[in-house]
Amino acid sequence: MEKYEKNRYGMKIVQMLEKAKQPMDVEKIRVAIGIGNWNTAVKHCLELMLDGKINGQRTSKGWIFWAKQEVKKNEQR
Repeated sequence: MEKYEKNRYGMKIVQMLEKAKQPMDVEKIRVAIGIGNWNTAVKHCLELMLDGKINGQRTSKGWIFWAKQEVKKNEQR
């Protein structure tokens, strides 16, 4: 059951960050996704960051996360 929850939250977090116009802190992510506990939200965000699915940075006020930017290769000329 835990793997199902992890994948569900992970997908929602990635999708939400892709739509966001700026980096988001853990509390905003937690509320937007509907995760009940801050520790659970930060755990999922850090796991996604370690897996290379999102970017994150520790700031003086806590963690912020944002979507990975896709590097578009120039089409052949």
